[in-house]
Amino acid sequence: MYNVWVVDDEPFILEGLAGIVEWEAFELSLIGQAENGLDAMEQIREDGRPVDILITDIAMPEMDGLALIRALKAENAQLRTIVLSGYNDFDYVREGMRLGIENYLLKPINLEELKETLAATVEKLKRSRFAVYEDNGMELIIDNIMYRWVTGRISQAQWRQRADFLGLAVNAPYSIAAVIPMPEREYPDTQGVSRIVRRLSEQFFRELEIPFLAFQDIDDGIVLVIGVPLASASAMQLLYDRLTLLTDRLSLHLGSACRIAVGTLESDFERIPASYGHALLAYEYALLQPQERLLVYDRVRTANRRNGLSLSPDFVAYSRLLLALDENGLYAQIQADLEALAKLDGIEPSMLRSWVAELVIHLKKSVKDSAREEQFSPFYQGMMDRVANTAEFAGLMQLALDTAREAVGILAGRNNQTPVIRQVVEYIHSSYMEEVSLKTLAQKHRIHPVYLGQLFHKEMNQPFLDYVNRFRIEKAKELMRDSALKTHDIATRVGYWDKAHFYKHFKKYVGVSPSQYRKLQ
Repeated sequence: MYNVWVVDDEPFILEGLAGIVEWEAFELSLIGQAENGLDAMEQIREDGRPVDILITDIAMPEMDGLALIRALKAENAQLRTIVLSGYNDFDYVREGMRLGIENYLLKPINLEELKETLAATVEKLKRSRFAVYEDNGMELIIDNIMYRWVTGRISQAQWRQRADFLGLAVNAPYSIAAVIPMPEREYPDTQGVSRIVRRLSEQFFRELEIPFLAFQDIDDGIVLVIGVPLASASAMQLLYDRLTLLTDRLSLHLGSACRIAVGTLESDFERIPASYGHALLAYEYALLQPQERLLVYDRVRTANRRNGLSLSPDFVAYSRLLLALDENGLYAQIQADLEALAKLDGIEPSMLRSWVAELVIHLKKSVKDSAREEQFSPFYQGMMDRVANTAEFAGLMQLALDTAREAVGILAGRNNQTPVIRQVVEYIHSSYMEEVSLKTLAQKHRIHPVYLGQLFHKEMNQPFLDYVNRFRIEKAKELMRDSALKTHDIATRVGYWDKAHFYKHFKKYVGVSPSQYRKLQ
C-alpha cells in the first residue's frame, strides 16, 4: 500500500475525497488530512510514516500548496504530487510543472480524471521502486546479511539459506577478508564517500578478474571478501601488492590517506567471520604504524613473536583477573610479564610498545563484552595515542597499569571520579530522558557551571554535552534493536523533543541515519 495525504482549506473537499475515492482499490491508504500547508508539514513530520502521494490545494492560509510541495520534496525527492485548484492560472501550472507534479486538476474535481491520475501515479511508483530496488535494494539486503553473518548475529543455517538464494560465494580455493575503514578526514557525506570507495574497489577487482564480494559495515567501512588461488607466500605477496595499489587509487581519488586492514587466509569460506575479526584487530594497530597503508594481521602477529616465543600478553590470565576484579593481581601479572619481556635479548622499544598496545586492545574487548564500551571508548582513544608516542619502558609500564586500573574500575562500577562527577554521571544515566543541563546540575551541587564543565571534561575525557548525547544515542540504539517503537517515539523516550536534533546527533555518533541503522539489525 502507498500512503496518501490530502491538504485543502475547504473541509467539504477533505470529507468528499475521503469518502468518495475507494483508496484500497488503487493500493492506497489515506493516512492524513490537513487544512493548510503548515499544519500538514508539521503533522507529516510528527507522524513519521513516509508519504508517497500528496494531493494539495494551491491557495491556502499559513503555507500554500507550492511551498508545501517544495518543503516535502526537499526531504523526499520520490514524493508524487497532484495539485487541486479553483484557478486556471498559467503561472501556477508552470510552477507546478517545474516541481514535477503528476497533474493539475481544476475544481470542481472531475472524479474520473482524479482516478485515472491516481492509477497512473501508482504505476509510476511501482516502476520507480522496482528501479531503486534493482539499483540499491539488493545491495542493502546483501550488506545486511553479510554484516550480520560476519558479526555472528545469524546462525550458520540461516546464513547458508540466504547465501545459497543470493549466490553469496567466492569461487576460489581460499578467501580472505579485508576492511577499508572510512578515511580519517571528516566528510559531510560519509555515505557518499563509502559509495565511492565501494565502486572504485569493485571496479579494481573486476579489472583484475579477481573473485570477490563487497559489503558495507555499520561504521561505513567497506568489507571485501577476496578469492585467492593459492596459499603460497608469492600468492599472498601479490595480493598485498594489489591491495597497496588500491589504497593509492583510493587516496588519490578522495584526497585523503586510505588504509586497508587484512585478516587471515581461510581455506573454508565459512571461516570468513574469523578473518573479518582479525582484519578489525589488525586495524587497531593503525596508531602504532601511522605510515603503513596495509595493516596485515599475520604481519602483526609475526612481529610479536621472536625465536618461537610469543611476545603477546597472556590474554587468558588477564581476562581471569579482570573479571574477578582482582586489581592487585592484575597489576602484579602485568608488571612481571612486561619486566620479563624487557629482559629478553634483542627486545626493541617497538616490541614493548606493541605488547602494551595489544594489552590495551584486549582490555577494551573485555570491557566491550561486558556492555560497558561507551564508558571505556574515550579513554581508549587517548590511551592508544599515548602508547604510540611512548618509547621508554617506565612510560609504557605506567600506561599498561593505567589501562588495567581503568578497566577494573569500569567493571567494578567506579572510575576514580570525584564524588560530584560520579553523582553527575549517575544522574545522567537515570534521567537522560529528561532535560539535563550543566546549569541545573551546578545549582544542585552548589558549584559554578563553568567549573563543573571543566571538571567533567577532565575526568571523563569529553565535554558534558557530548557525554549526554552519546549516552542517549546508545539508549536509542538499544530501543531500535529490542523494540518495534517508531523512531519519533524512541527520540522522545531518550530525551530528544526536537526530532531534527535527534536525527542530527544519531548520524553524528553512529554514522548512519536511524532508518539505515535499523536495516542493518
